[in-house]
Amino acid sequence: MAETEEVDHYECLLRMRTPSGRIVPASEFVPVIEQLGFIRLIDRYVLDKVVEELAAHPEVRLGFNISGLTAADRPWLRALVMQLRNRPDIASRLIVEITETAALYDIEESARFVNAVRHAGCSVALDDFGAGHTSLRHLQSLAVDTVKIDGSFIRNLAGNPDNQVFLRHLLGLAKGFGFAPWPNASPARKTRRSCGARASA
Repeated sequence: MAETEEVDHYECLLRMRTPSGRIVPASEFVPVIEQLGFIRLIDRYVLDKVVEELAAHPEVRLGFNISGLTAADRPWLRALVMQLRNRPDIASRLIVEITETAALYDIEESARFVNAVRHAGCSVALDDFGAGHTSLRHLQSLAVDTVKIDGSFIRNLAGNPDNQVFLRHLLGLAKGFGFAPWPNASPARKTRRSCGARASA
């Protein structure tokens, strides 16, 4: 959090390792997996692993991203609900993240998804906030718990007065709707604190 510098939660990141040992970021392979139609299987695997980790480590909160395709996948949502049934101690520490762009693709379906995930006891974060064109009406209808400010507004924040102004505007907008704002990058502590953003790891 901005005031205490305590870590609010940890984010689970999907990576691949090549035979040579190189770590491959998700941006390099997820689009291919989506085109092949396997992304729902991958997101189900990630869900299973996150729930396992939460059960093994009751002191932590974990967040993870899902594909925009998975956000409209009802079998995945049913799997989430089934895994968390009668397990509020785990559900309350799980954060499902969807990107702003994916949420805007079908705002009504996204709103239903957000409501269902929150009803299961989890939190929902809107990732890359500021990168899309979310209207105030759409932002209100999504009713997420948190917005993660797009990293393009965070990098080199201390040396970019325009981004500082824009970031404060986004933070004010988020707080006005009752959302907890996080930076989707790592600005200097002093700058992050002055803007009022929380911290994840």
